[in-house]
Amino acid sequence: MTPYGKMTREELERQYSPSSCIDDVMVYIRKYRDQSKAAYDQLHAHCHKDIKYGPEGRSTLDIFVPDGPGPFPVHVFIHGGYWQELSKAESSFAAPNFLDHDIIFIALDYTLAPDASLFQIVEQVKHGVLWILDNCDDYCGNKNNITLSGSSAGAHLVAEVIAMDWPEKGYNGCPLKGACEVSGIYDLRPLVGTYVNDPLAMTDEDARDLSPLLHIPGQGCPAIFSYGGNETDEFKRQTQDYQQAWQKAGHDATYVAMPAFNHFDIILELNNQNSPLFQAVLTQIRPIP
Repeated sequence: MTPYGKMTREELERQYSPSSCIDDVMVYIRKYRDQSKAAYDQLHAHCHKDIKYGPEGRSTLDIFVPDGPGPFPVHVFIHGGYWQELSKAESSFAAPNFLDHDIIFIALDYTLAPDASLFQIVEQVKHGVLWILDNCDDYCGNKNNITLSGSSAGAHLVAEVIAMDWPEKGYNGCPLKGACEVSGIYDLRPLVGTYVNDPLAMTDEDARDLSPLLHIPGQGCPAIFSYGGNETDEFKRQTQDYQQAWQKAGHDATYVAMPAFNHFDIILELNNQNSPLFQAVLTQIRPIP
């Protein structure tokens, strides 16, 4: 019996509703929006906006490039929203901090459900990362120093990217330097009978196929894992189980405790140069000698 197998639908929906731990989710959505707008306003001269990486309407990137000739490390952020909300417009809040450290920051957009299935979303995001590997040098980026981060559903998409069949794509192994997965969901089977699945329309088999926990790759990049202290037990368990599986497969894993944060404000700490979360990402990019 799985840990969630005896839960009622009501309990599952509470456990998989991150907003059940806070008073008003819109407080944080407004912060994403306002801080991202401030980043665009501050860095408009550094931003290559709406760069296409694929044929879909939302297959676009915003690429923020520091001053100088480079080549610069590249950090790619993939937003959350249960694969059905948000966009890159709310995803550039951390760009100023990364540019202050001479790191390119890329906000990656993708089609939302129900306009795309989750299988299609995963393939679209993979295509976006492959495009960045192939083209980042056109923006003074170092393709040998690319890291990813994602929050919530974005962490799931990061996990799917780093589990890609890289030899099939022409790489000997995962070419990414590291990944940061924050407040993610890595086993999608509990979602099938909840409201979250209404726009996704996953079957049980789909959920198994789309669960990174169930297909850990034989080769993988170093990964950072974190979640807020004020999150549901299931979100915490999901990260713990996935991190253990990642380590058991022989991959490097780092856990960053963020006890003072919730599911929504934790990711804003990527714009805080003194945050343990950002410092862990910076160490991936620039290892301590």
